[in-house]
Amino acid sequence: MRSFTLGNMAEGLFFTFGSSLRCSLWQAGSSDRLLCAEGLAEAEKCGYHFSLRDKENLARWFVQLKDLNQDGKLAADLKKHKLDASIDLEIILPDGFPMEPPFARVLYPQLRGGYVFERGGICFEPLTPKGWVPSMTLPALAIAIKGILDYGEVRVAGVGNKATRTVPHYTEEGARKDHTAISASHRGGESSTYGSIKHYSS
Repeated sequence: MRSFTLGNMAEGLFFTFGSSLRCSLWQAGSSDRLLCAEGLAEAEKCGYHFSLRDKENLARWFVQLKDLNQDGKLAADLKKHKLDASIDLEIILPDGFPMEPPFARVLYPQLRGGYVFERGGICFEPLTPKGWVPSMTLPALAIAIKGILDYGEVRVAGVGNKATRTVPHYTEEGARKDHTAISASHRGGESSTYGSIKHYSS
């Protein structure tokens, strides 16, 4: 925790929270909204599902994107490989959230093309410091990522382990390396396209 000060001000108590505490408070409120009956019903309607694999860690979310475009190439690939019509993601919140962007990566299946890098990193401007908007909610982010995967040129490249729904080389470390290259390119000014990183080699 970076800072926590409590001062007596003329009109009452004034709190200054460090970013870690702000993030903790946000996470507690957000998890309640995402996991309550109303939040789950909204998620079902919009085609996404949030869950916590570790209920003690509110910074790490498992996200499943459902209800994909049935006429799209991604849905066709999933069907061809006899996979569920869904994409698994992980979203991790940094200490500085919501002022800093979350980190998101693909978990399953193995995807290629469009906005997905070799190790599961996602090329999407709102996931970079340049493009992130603190008012964006996690459900809105999930829907936006679903859109770029579902309607882009993203294809299934492999099925990994169907039983555990994992891809061996899709690691957090690898995806963060992808993200570093993505963020560097966005800082370079080509923020709205795959642009200069389309030839990036992992």
